[in-house]
Amino acid sequence: MDLQKISLEPLKGRRIAILGYGNQGRAHALNLRDSGLEVLVGGRPGKSLDQASKEGFSPLSYAEAARQADIVMFLLSDPVIGTVYQEVKPHLLGFKAAGFAHGFAYHYGQLEPLAPCAHFLVGPKGAGAILRRKFEAGSGLPGVFAIGKNATEKTKELVLAYAKGIGVAHSILLETSFQEETECDLFGEQVVLCGGIPQLMEAAYETLVKNGLSPEMAFFECCYEAKLILDLWLTHGPRGMADKISPTAFFGGMTRGKRLVTPELKAEMERIFSEIRRGDFARDWLCEVKNNAPLLQDEKARLENSPIELTYRKLSEEGLKLES
Repeated sequence: MDLQKISLEPLKGRRIAILGYGNQGRAHALNLRDSGLEVLVGGRPGKSLDQASKEGFSPLSYAEAARQADIVMFLLSDPVIGTVYQEVKPHLLGFKAAGFAHGFAYHYGQLEPLAPCAHFLVGPKGAGAILRRKFEAGSGLPGVFAIGKNATEKTKELVLAYAKGIGVAHSILLETSFQEETECDLFGEQVVLCGGIPQLMEAAYETLVKNGLSPEMAFFECCYEAKLILDLWLTHGPRGMADKISPTAFFGGMTRGKRLVTPELKAEMERIFSEIRRGDFARDWLCEVKNNAPLLQDEKARLENSPIELTYRKLSEEGLKLES
């Protein structure tokens, strides 16, 4: 795909409603507006809509924003999308388009696609704050897109234009499906990004402190340098990183790392993926939300005064800075 040939023209003269002004919604709304497109913001009264007002928007209710728009983007938390979709459903009955940044609600049946409304997905590979910062700097993030039900021959042009408008058509833009995006995203979060890496860092930190090393030294070795080595890996690739680190580090990682990534661990990864594909995780998460998220609250409370959090705060107060 030649990203340079993607045009914003399919969106010119169309109103885009951004439902939700949080992490992704704010970045999408601001980037689209700065791309010269007409943007409406929909939500419920509160802090995020106050922010939208301060940044030059005139917020509407979800239903009113959807009524006035040609394209409606659902940029809310996964468990909420189905409810809001039902709320604005009467305003999606025309030849409109409904979009998402993540496929969870669509893939797991939290909403019923309405004909002839075309459904699509455009997902930046990164947080909204980073998307916005890179857009302002004249670049962007890699992204993915998917075409869902009721698409017409013009839908793809519209979707590509949307991707360009928010800043995810600069370097890599992959076509995927709602299922693939959802399964990959959930698996990556659980096994690597938000599960594996933080759990591994905390366990390694605790091991060093238990064996008499200072919390500060343990934090630097097991947490601070994790970002640096990931940056090195992503800049130079797995093979290139091998030449950028010391032979001692490479040998130690090669021989001892394999003792951590055991056949048992890989089998657990398979079980986690199966839970995602069968919908077990989706049911667990929706049940958690329905019960006011007790597991989330308990874990946040544990982290609040955990040794690794206290060490992080101490070093931050002493001047530790990492770009987010």
